[in-house]
Amino acid sequence: MRRVISFWSFILTILIFAGVASAVKTSLWEQQNHADFESGKPKDLSLTSTGDVMLSLKIDAFTKMKETQVWALAEDAAGNLYAGTGNEGKIYKISAGGDTAELYYNSPEVTIYSLAIGPDGALYAGTGPDGLIYKITDATTPPTTLLNEGDKYVWALQFDDAGNLYAATGTDGKIYKITPEGESSVLFDAEEKNIMTLLLHENNFYAGSGDNGVIYHITDDGTAKVVYQAKEKEVRALKLDSKGNLYAAAVTSQPAEPSRNRRGGSSAGPPTPSGPPPPGGGPPQENKSNIYKIRPDGTVVSIWNSPEPLILAIVLESESQILVGTGNEGKLYRVNPMSGDATEIGKCSADQVVAIHQKEVDGKTKTFLATGNPGKLFTLTTDYVKEGTLESKVHDAKSLSRWGKLSWEGEMAEGTAIAFSTRTGNTKKPDDTWNDWSEELTTAEGSQVPNEDAQYIQWRAKFTTSDAAKTPVLKKVTLASVQANVEPRFTSISVDDGSGSGNQETRRRSGGNVPPPGARGGSSGGSGSGNDTPAKKWKVSWKVEDANADTLQYTLYYKAVSAENWRLLKKELTKAEFEWDITTVADGRYEVKVVATDKLSNPVGWAKSADKVSPPFDVDNTQPSVGEIQVTPNGNGSFKIACAVADMGTPIQKAVYKIDNDENWKAIFPDDGIFDSKSEQLLLETGELSEGTHSITIRVTDRAQNTATGGVDF
Repeated sequence: MRRVISFWSFILTILIFAGVASAVKTSLWEQQNHADFESGKPKDLSLTSTGDVMLSLKIDAFTKMKETQVWALAEDAAGNLYAGTGNEGKIYKISAGGDTAELYYNSPEVTIYSLAIGPDGALYAGTGPDGLIYKITDATTPPTTLLNEGDKYVWALQFDDAGNLYAATGTDGKIYKITPEGESSVLFDAEEKNIMTLLLHENNFYAGSGDNGVIYHITDDGTAKVVYQAKEKEVRALKLDSKGNLYAAAVTSQPAEPSRNRRGGSSAGPPTPSGPPPPGGGPPQENKSNIYKIRPDGTVVSIWNSPEPLILAIVLESESQILVGTGNEGKLYRVNPMSGDATEIGKCSADQVVAIHQKEVDGKTKTFLATGNPGKLFTLTTDYVKEGTLESKVHDAKSLSRWGKLSWEGEMAEGTAIAFSTRTGNTKKPDDTWNDWSEELTTAEGSQVPNEDAQYIQWRAKFTTSDAAKTPVLKKVTLASVQANVEPRFTSISVDDGSGSGNQETRRRSGGNVPPPGARGGSSGGSGSGNDTPAKKWKVSWKVEDANADTLQYTLYYKAVSAENWRLLKKELTKAEFEWDITTVADGRYEVKVVATDKLSNPVGWAKSADKVSPPFDVDNTQPSVGEIQVTPNGNGSFKIACAVADMGTPIQKAVYKIDNDENWKAIFPDDGIFDSKSEQLLLETGELSEGTHSITIRVTDRAQNTATGGVDF
């Protein structure tokens, strides 16, 4: 009987929890896709690309071999399995029905890269770094060397129906044809340095290169055409389905070669193939692997972009299932070539799954996995492991929080179960200060988290089955929490007098206008119209943060610096600013206080508040005074103008004048050339004026933007 756990039964619990907290926001931490679950620590679990989590298939160690790499597998007609290894160049034989690897041939080479069984029943082995091909008839007879043409590596071997052996080699990129009589010739000489893989199809070949990701179709007379050029550098494997679709595994990076030299001579492994990037595709992406589907009509589509850096082996198990071996974590995947959906079905205790071989045993398919670092053989079973765990990533609730209920959705086949535990703490990474894992939570519709209030939380799911043919499936996990309320925090407050300087104190520290050397008057830097209307709408603004993201409300107060009691300016503000008519207060030195509260988002007794006081600022609503304007003729048609100006509150900021009907106001400066005092003596030398009566008007502005005007005829 299958039990389906629904999330909707959890909603009522959430509403009840939220109701207790009134306006307090209940946060839901949900995990339900592949990226969510992969960010944790799965152990003995399979993750699908659609976000399901289940027990892994059981992968058993098959036989013991103390090797660094197992590069190739081949099976003879009697069911015996052969394994080619490196870095000692050994070939092992596992007898049909047995599980013991016996040394079959110890070659003088470093690595056995490829194996094939001939029509004559002999074993053929391709090597490196001397690029030899051995024909081995049994464990006692010395092998025959069939190929020794100066190539370094024999990457792949393939027989056709006529018994001809074909060898893909590097680093000259040649494919050799060796007849049953042992005569060898070059069938195809590519511009690529390495031909990595061969696939026989109707006495023609598909071949993949290891430098620029080129896939060739080669006829039996050596005529070749390019089928596709991948963005990746190396075509690692080729498979063909019954409909003529060609599947190609392409990678950019190669598995790390062992650094160990053999018998004091040759390099441990081949150099990484290199070459220019493929035309039209841009530079290859490092650590990227793809499986491409090349249809019979020549169109190409990428069916799977591997999350692992290396795709090293593929087996077409059916029209809708590809078994994929990867590196560098030894993971095994099954990919649906129709949808592109993938499932990580298991993980070997080795870095790379280099080769996969399937054989029939008692009517059932048995899957062998050859690995590298270390070199081992494993078998992939159809049974699920008995137990697996998924430890989530650490969740940051952003501040101290109370925990609600943990719920999950999934499918529980009979005999399977999922149980959760939780733990909490106040450090980003769990340490000894965290509390212990809780007792198991087994109510999928919602189990109360028993851990202490904290900022960080983590859950752990344990998957179990009592039936090796069944597995529980986890689809979604939801955790409810409420942050402990924290008071708002102010980061700034400012009072802007409208002068454009942003803050009145900053503006009042700025100096006055200084005339150019030798000048006492000239064109004003201000508006030509001279309509300098005082700005009396000041803007009080502030910035405040709230860790709970609560809705904040503000109350604004002011007082004279010398006063003790604050006066209410405005309450129940919801914006962090206020426009203040400053003419409503007397001249003097003041400060403003803002109080922020989160009571709109919290029930009575839970609300928090904070306040901040502005720096002192001056209010000056009194205009300056313009004294008697004294005019003294210079005798040449020009005049000397003098005038005393003063302000009770703030220093004089600027002065301008007009003579007669001048269109523009012009600047006039004090006798010392700088506006820096509350009283100044203005001086002006006019140019030559026409005969007759004239008039002069002087306008003075203080730093509070109050203005006054005086004039005289002369």
